[in-house]
Parts: sequence; structure tokens; C-alpha cells
Amino acid sequence: MEAGQYVEGEIHNTVSWENDVLIVGATGYIGAPLFRLAMLSCQVQGTSTIGSNQLISFQLDAPDTFDYGLIKDLEVVLVTAGISAPDACARDHDRAWAINVTGTSKFIASVMARGGRVLFFSSDTVYGERNDTIDERAVCNPVGEYAEMKYDVEKRFLGNPLFKAIRLSYVFSQEDKFTKYVAGCAERGEVAEIFHPFYRAVICRDDVLEGAIALAIRWNEFPQHVINFGGPEILARTEFAKILQDTVCSNLIFHVTEPDADFFKNRPRVIRMASPVLSILLGRSARTLRETVTREFDFSRGKHIA
Repeated sequence: MEAGQYVEGEIHNTVSWENDVLIVGATGYIGAPLFRLAMLSCQVQGTSTIGSNQLISFQLDAPDTFDYGLIKDLEVVLVTAGISAPDACARDHDRAWAINVTGTSKFIASVMARGGRVLFFSSDTVYGERNDTIDERAVCNPVGEYAEMKYDVEKRFLGNPLFKAIRLSYVFSQEDKFTKYVAGCAERGEVAEIFHPFYRAVICRDDVLEGAIALAIRWNEFPQHVINFGGPEILARTEFAKILQDTVCSNLIFHVTEPDADFFKNRPRVIRMASPVLSILLGRSARTLRETVTREFDFSRGKHIA
């Protein structure tokens, strides 16, 4: 296997389950490994914008085209798809709104009308700029178009027993944008530009996958309508880069810079999000970034970046 790639059986906190799961966005950064993991414990179907022999063709801005006959009583639908880049949501607002809000909301309502449960992947950015430590009880004050879109969908359905929202912090893996950028700079001998201040409760992708499947399976055990998915530490991007430098990117040289004002129009500088329910879902504490990096990169095969 390639270092850091998902391997069936690597995540062990799954159980056999008789109900079906549908993953919307089963080729995405979260959706693709989630689809593979769900196959170990559930009867699973997935969608993608172009479809395939294995996946259903479906686009969220055309919710009427979906075959809702696929939805059975008690089926859980995990909605991971959408436009997730904050700058793209601001730049092409109308298209992003059609996908992230109008289409997504109509799809969710149609699923729930047929008895399907919906697990919606939202964002910690709905909390807004927060220097204090917050949990799920905190009042939301979304910053940026992307956050407003996620919160708009949440508000339409929160309180419905068929709806739950996962609020994700920054999700780390070898494939996340920041790690790929830093690793690429180290490999090419280039200086990486690291924005500061920029703080998040960085969470490893495997913890997100494991927690989401556990929530789908154990739905009735968790009365919460919103669950924070964040790591145990609030890390600045500079600290994130230093951990990568210490472990797998020994040649990394980075320069700290402050982003321009437009960058923070679309995202908060600091979100100190706590995730007390997540540890119950996982049956353990979420992993630290340093722990996760050593799991993701295969040192025994020399896959680290010199």
C-alpha cells in the first residue's frame, strides 16, 4: 500500500449492521474513504457527480433527479458533498448557494419525508471567530459565505429527530491541502509561506470516518442534534508545520506571513472548538496531530520526505 492511504481493516471500531447507508459525495476527500470504511460494516451505496459502475450519478443542484425510491425506513444518508472551499463560495456565490443550500436542503427534506435519517457534514466556521473554548452549546455567528451556507442548512432541520449535523474542524491526512502544500515545498526545496494567526482543532481523517460511522450505527444512543468533530489540541498553522518538520519533512523551511484582509473575510482566524461527545463515539480520545502524522507516513518504507 502507499503510505497513509486507507486500508480496509485498519480502523477497527466498526460493527456489523443490517441497515443501508447512502453516502452523497463518495469520491470526495471525506466521502471516498468513508465509502470504503462503510463497506466493512454496512450495506452501502454512494453517489458522485458523474457516477460509475459502483456509484449513482447525482448532482446536488438537481435534487429532483434522485431516485428517492432507494431510501428505506431507517436508512442513514451521509451528506458529505458540496463546494467546501470558502473562497470559491464567495467568488461564485450563486452556484455555491444552489448546491450547498437550495439543492442540499431539498434533497435532505425529500430523504426525511421518506423516513431516512440524514447526517449532514457541516463546519466549525459556523461558530465564527472564537478565542474562548466552545462546545456544541455555543451560539453560532458564521463567518464567510461557506459558513453561512452550512448554518442555513442546519437551521432548516435542527430539532428534527431524523437530522444530525457534524461540525468539522480542519481535517488532516496526507491528502489535505495544507499538508500537500508543505510536503511539496519540502520536496522541491522551496520556502513554504505559512499564514499566522490561524488556529483550528485539527482532527485526523481516520477519526472523522470512524466517528461518523459510529454515529450512523448508534444514532439512537446520541440525542444530540449537533456534534463537534475536532482534535484535542488547538493548533496554529505554524505549529502544524513544525510538527510536520519534526517528523516527516525534515528539509522544510517556512516563512511566517500574515494573510491579507480578504482571506479572513471568508474564514475566522481562531476557532477554539472542543469536542466532548466525539470521545464517547470513538471510545477513546481523538488522536493528536503528532500521533496521526506518525500513523499516516510509513517510516519503515522510507516514505518520509527527506
